[in-house]
Amino acid sequence: MITVDRKQVAAFAAFFKEAGAVQAFDFCHTGDIPIYPPVGGEGMIEFYFFNAAHQFGFWRLEDDRYAGPMLATVDGRTLKGSDYVSYCLTRAWRKDAGIFAPARVLQTDWNQVFAADSGDNPLPQWSDHTEIIYRYAEWMAGRDTMPVELVAHANASEQPLATFLNEAGQIPGYAEDPLRKKLFLLAIMMENRPEGFLKVTDPESYEPIIDYHLQRSALRCGLIRIHDVELRKRLIARRLVSTEVEREIRQATFDAVQQIVRDSGKSVAAIDYFFFMNRRRCPEMTEPDCAHCPVQTICAQETELFQPVFRTTAY
Repeated sequence: MITVDRKQVAAFAAFFKEAGAVQAFDFCHTGDIPIYPPVGGEGMIEFYFFNAAHQFGFWRLEDDRYAGPMLATVDGRTLKGSDYVSYCLTRAWRKDAGIFAPARVLQTDWNQVFAADSGDNPLPQWSDHTEIIYRYAEWMAGRDTMPVELVAHANASEQPLATFLNEAGQIPGYAEDPLRKKLFLLAIMMENRPEGFLKVTDPESYEPIIDYHLQRSALRCGLIRIHDVELRKRLIARRLVSTEVEREIRQATFDAVQQIVRDSGKSVAAIDYFFFMNRRRCPEMTEPDCAHCPVQTICAQETELFQPVFRTTAY
């Protein structure tokens, strides 16, 4: 049995309500490593539509157990999954800003785009990525539309975000997930880039963005509780779980985070970015750095727990 711990949810909502530094990420290049393109570049909307659809599966499975996060070296830099994908796509964009136009997608050797310095493509679910690439391009071509047109149509409507979610949510790569993780990720990219591509006037249309990092945080922080002893052992052992178990844990995490957003007054994007960055203090393969965690005093510190090990293209 899996339940939401309402007391823990209330404590985290109170923390976020007072945490002025909790803000959304702008998905823009800063620092020495060009993970994302800089402000004002050509073809940005197409870049992010393509990028967000491929934000999934960045970990290795061996003998039905989680074996570690995806790490690969590109241009001499060793990067983890999400950063690796974005870096490779940004590198391709710098060479050819029009590469993500739907008409060009099927003309590109994406296996080469994602190749590491070793020459190999390290993405663990490459066959799924390939299928999404083809279905995405064919969907756009079949409707004779472009990502920039979908965004413009949303901005012209009375509820831009709701319209965007309805229309972009039909695109292969986004349409398959009932909790719409990648779709909401794309929406916050479109809204929070410095260019402000998506003009959101209906933020109430946002829902939580639930990936495996957030599920791990929810379990360790005590936002959700595992009451089944055998399931708890399976999560601690990082063993593959069933579809039903993954669905229950992910749904409970969704419910907990949704309540935190409502009660804290913080945006979905801000809460998502806090937990995404806090993963560095609560990582997959090393002991959590609880002493330097900003939520240490309210966290349940169930540090042995782990996200459900489950292959999906949703996150």
